[in-house]
Amino acid sequence: MTTLTANEIHTATATDLYRDLIVRATLGQVEQASVWYHEAQEIAHEVARNLDTTLEVGASVVSAFSPRERWASNIEKAIAFSLGHTPKGLGNNLKMAQSSLTAGFYALKGLKTNAFARAIAGDSDAVVIDVWMMRAANMETDSPSQGQYFALSLACRNVAKEFGLTPRTAQALIWIVVRGSAI
Repeated sequence: MTTLTANEIHTATATDLYRDLIVRATLGQVEQASVWYHEAQEIAHEVARNLDTTLEVGASVVSAFSPRERWASNIEKAIAFSLGHTPKGLGNNLKMAQSSLTAGFYALKGLKTNAFARAIAGDSDAVVIDVWMMRAANMETDSPSQGQYFALSLACRNVAKEFGLTPRTAQALIWIVVRGSAI
């Protein structure tokens, strides 16, 4: 008899829960998920154009302003920053955005912010595990350990493969179903 590790159990449980959420998704939610990261990428392109830099940097700046922000506020702050303004809010987000100007993805040390920037920039294999993905997996905390992050990322990749979706689209769909909205 094989004994599963805690993270293997998290992966198995989350795979089942994520599968159930995808099955419950409405056609409208599927449509929202299919375009969410493409629309986010357009915002990153705008940030990059304003800063006269690459999409990687633009996506990293957008992601840097994501912790503890609603999407509309995240966009507003990233665009303001790209136009030379200093957005109010968490100081660490501003520091990450400033570091992103020279280091791109490498300025984002957090698993979530780094994966979010990569997903926005077009990496269809990037999986963002945030508070909503943790809740979708019935985790006891909103902040994953590194092991939990990788376990839930694998669960998302598992269901993406089952449904013929990219991992980032599966993640977006799960997020939309749990949250109830794409914004």
